[in-house]
Amino acid sequence: MKNLKYNINKLILCLFVSILCVACDEGGELDPGNTATVEVAGEWVVEILRDGSPIDVNYISTYNTADNVATEIWLDDLQHGWGLKAKVPVDIGNLTFSGSGLEEIYYDVTVDITDGVIIKNGTTAPSGTVVDSIYFKAQFSDIPNETWEYAGYKRTGFLEDDLN
Repeated sequence: MKNLKYNINKLILCLFVSILCVACDEGGELDPGNTATVEVAGEWVVEILRDGSPIDVNYISTYNTADNVATEIWLDDLQHGWGLKAKVPVDIGNLTFSGSGLEEIYYDVTVDITDGVIIKNGTTAPSGTVVDSIYFKAQFSDIPNETWEYAGYKRTGFLEDDLN
């Protein structure tokens, strides 16, 4: 009797798991879609110049805001440079971005972003891969007489294109 009860419980458990597996299958691949800013989103390897003098080569990211609108992006140096994280107005059609008096999140200052542009297939990465390029200038309210320039290329995922 004990063996029969065990077998019935085992059968019920197997049926339950089978039903769950079948019930969760939608029968096709999901299409997650894209964000509203997919054309300008990415990780970038950039050279950073301060008043025209090279000071660093590092990563920055551009990505959609939580609102997922085509009119603004996050511009984020991931705290690798001076400290730049701001929501920046973007023109997706022209692949440009800029704004004045933008709230900089990391250091509670404001920043002006000018001349921001992404050029599709605009440069060649060290691996020889043709990729998008990015360029913009930044002026921070705590150092208003200095201009920071960021220029670089979209990360490819190839080791030779990443920073060493």
